[in-house]
Amino acid sequence: MGVPDDYFPEQTRAFAIMETWVGASGWDCASWCDDPATPAIEDRESILRSSFADAVTELETLLSKDPARWTWGALHTATFRNTTLGESGIAPIEALFNRGPYETAGGSSIVNATGWDYLEGYEVVTLPSERMIVNLANLPDSLMVHTTGQSGHAYHPHYADMIDAWRLIEYRPMVWTREQAKSLAEGLLTLTP
Repeated sequence: MGVPDDYFPEQTRAFAIMETWVGASGWDCASWCDDPATPAIEDRESILRSSFADAVTELETLLSKDPARWTWGALHTATFRNTTLGESGIAPIEALFNRGPYETAGGSSIVNATGWDYLEGYEVVTLPSERMIVNLANLPDSLMVHTTGQSGHAYHPHYADMIDAWRLIEYRPMVWTREQAKSLAEGLLTLTP
């Protein structure tokens, strides 16, 4: 392809190879299509058929025998892990701080960049932690959302109240003016020395 091996992330590289491989005609790929575990010498078409059958079996195992019930979100889930105690290895403590899994849309090659490691499964491993739409002509008309919530306290109402808005591609007003802050405030904290 004329691109250094380390240019593409592994998943993107695999997609580029598959696109080239499937679209090519008359390409002899016996040297790397062949499955050495079988006596036959496989070609591209037999490997594609076998791969498709394996994919259907995997979907039936993970989701259902009924393709009408297959959804990307059922496989592609996001779990929000607290970076201090949420990865402690102690299940009851992790349950206190982590939230999820949540069905999530997106993929690694699109604007809603929720990536996964195709060698490990479909769980989200990279994501946009914040999205914003900034109206440069009218900043108070801008919107934003981020993944979890405004509070870092696990049982505060704002610890995880943005997760659904984030995963459903919804937005909240981005506060730019004092008037917006006053109208959207749910409380006022006064600090006195």
